[in-house]
Amino acid sequence: MKRWLVVVAVALIYVGCAKLGLALAFRAAQVTAVWPPTGFAIAAVLRLGRRSIPGILIGAFLANATAQEPLWVAAGIAVGNTLEAVVGAMLLRRFGFDGQLARVRDVLALLVAVVVSPIVSATIGVLSLGAGGVQQAAALPALWWVWWLGDALGALIVAPLLFVWTDRSPVLRVRMPEGLMLLSALIVVSVISFIGLPHLPETEYVVFPFLIWAALRFGPAGSATATAVADVIAVWATHLGTGPFAGAGPEQGLVPLQIFMAVAGTTGLLLGAVAAQDRRAKEELQLRATQLAEADRRKDEFLAMLGHELRNPLAPVVHSVELLGRRDEKTVQRARDIIRRQSEHLTHLVDDLLDVSRITRGSVKLERRHVALHEIVGPAVETWRHLITQQRQELTINIPEHPVWLDVDPTRFTQVIANLLHNAAKFTPPGGRIAIVAEEQNGWVVLRVRDSGEGMSPAVLAHAFELFVQGPPPLDRPRGGLGLGLTLVRRLVELHGGSIEASSEGSGRGSEFTVRVPVAEAPAASEPIAAAPETSTGGARRVLVVEDNEDAREALTLLLEESGHDVRAAADGLEALREAEQFMPNVVLLDIGLPGLDGYAVARKLRELPCCSDALLVAITGYGQPEDRALARAAGFDHHLLKPVEPMRLFELLRL
Repeated sequence: MKRWLVVVAVALIYVGCAKLGLALAFRAAQVTAVWPPTGFAIAAVLRLGRRSIPGILIGAFLANATAQEPLWVAAGIAVGNTLEAVVGAMLLRRFGFDGQLARVRDVLALLVAVVVSPIVSATIGVLSLGAGGVQQAAALPALWWVWWLGDALGALIVAPLLFVWTDRSPVLRVRMPEGLMLLSALIVVSVISFIGLPHLPETEYVVFPFLIWAALRFGPAGSATATAVADVIAVWATHLGTGPFAGAGPEQGLVPLQIFMAVAGTTGLLLGAVAAQDRRAKEELQLRATQLAEADRRKDEFLAMLGHELRNPLAPVVHSVELLGRRDEKTVQRARDIIRRQSEHLTHLVDDLLDVSRITRGSVKLERRHVALHEIVGPAVETWRHLITQQRQELTINIPEHPVWLDVDPTRFTQVIANLLHNAAKFTPPGGRIAIVAEEQNGWVVLRVRDSGEGMSPAVLAHAFELFVQGPPPLDRPRGGLGLGLTLVRRLVELHGGSIEASSEGSGRGSEFTVRVPVAEAPAASEPIAAAPETSTGGARRVLVVEDNEDAREALTLLLEESGHDVRAAADGLEALREAEQFMPNVVLLDIGLPGLDGYAVARKLRELPCCSDALLVAITGYGQPEDRALARAAGFDHHLLKPVEPMRLFELLRL
């Protein structure tokens, strides 16, 4: 029913526009230099699609059947009018036309369509008139020209008007008073120019300043509207025999008038598009400037937070170092514990910063394998159980009892859940509630982390996953953090082919983070677990420490010597090679970023020395990407450890 209503409405409007155009026909009752239906038909096909085509065909047939021509001739002309609209719409679609006409390319596309598509209608139309004996063959070329001109100008004047006003509200309300003033002035000037004045040459050009005004101030909508208003007044006046074009050429002056309006309309549309592009460019620049200012503000906030977060653990480390000289063994042990905890905290901060950098550069490579959901949730919970216990928070876990398999990087996905849990613990007050709930839904695992904490305002929620974003913190910043955790979570979830969203009913009403990742098929058999590396046994080891940082080299040397090992140290690669030939170490702890020869080159040369061919080579470095590990293996390293190395891990490698 709705489709037929569209057909009827299109047909009626087409007939009305056609009758208006045919009323201005002079040379032949079927041909006019003013043909508004073309613009309406092209706009209808582009806006309403195929359902408008029957209405155009019916409307064109009815309009032509009453124009002193046989029905079959009217049918032929109607087919031409319909094909004209279809061809025009197809051309516009092919050019990626946007009805806002806010780009010069859209105006040029429209010009191509209004020049090409009337060729179809004019050709079929005059051939139908000639074949039906309605017009003499000698008159057909002149009629073709008038037909083409009328259709092209009808499309150029009417189609832009319909496009800009059916696309969206194109005129800002704040400019409405100016728009009414412009429209009033244009009407007055047009009436005076085309009706009130005698046949004076060049008086038509007085409308140009107003068309330019409309284009520059109101863009395509203004130029299309102003051109249509001026055209209506000019055509009416010329038809009445007044104005500068009356009787000045074919069709009682309508042909030269339409050529003039074509130039005016094209100029207005191009100026309007340029003005719109300029306005949009300025808005984009303003938006970009605002975004850059916001990014700069966040950067400054982040640097301030980073300074705070780094100074916090450094303060107890500095104080604890002083306590290490006391004779009280309990005091010394407490100082060591403090240094160890704060060192772990610093390591965590640095790891987060490096993770963000890697993910932003797209250099993170996932090591996927089949793993059950509970194998991910368990370690994540254990990571922060001490914090939850310390704050007397209630943690509930509700996940399926049967194994739910995922194809993920276990380390990275554990990091996702751990970060969400840590975020919940930070922003939930003592005694609050935290819940981890997971379920399967249509081939996806849906995992939710809820808390009864501070919640998020809409402003914070909108940017929750952006870098360095946190809720407004108090001056004492009891929660700490750099605003990196949720950014890491989103990027890691997306790398796993999943999605994450945050929700909150507002400040003070808790938050919920929902992670969705695909369910994997259950593995056919248990995947093999890599065997732990064999540890050598024996007495104290001869260890060569190669490190260019003097304090790091000295500290590591002292640590190993205190553990009973025979240690030599070198500050660069060449010195390391000389020491190796004399010392013949069992183990070489080798930094990668050395001056001169880097650690990879040193390792290769050490492997060429008979005294080090079987030595244990351990890379100790700040470079921890998978490609860094691959380079280390290729250079001959046996192990790859990230700075700072846990002493216990180092002792495992050197275990007696």
